Amino acid sequence: MSATPNPAKESLRKEQKQQREAARKRDGDDALDEALKETFPASDPVATQTPIKPGGRKKG
Repeated sequence: MSATPNPAKESLRKEQKQQREAARKRDGDDALDEALKETFPASDPVATQTPIKPGGRKKG
């Protein structure tokens, strides 16, 4: 029995792949926008992470 490609399955897989790629791009754009908003002053590099203070209190 040879496996013939099912056009419906192939179409679904193609559409799902496009949706995943669009979601990744959208998530990346949102992260970049948030990082740009959090960066101040404008001369600072874009920070995608929140800075922490070294030597802060340890919980425990």
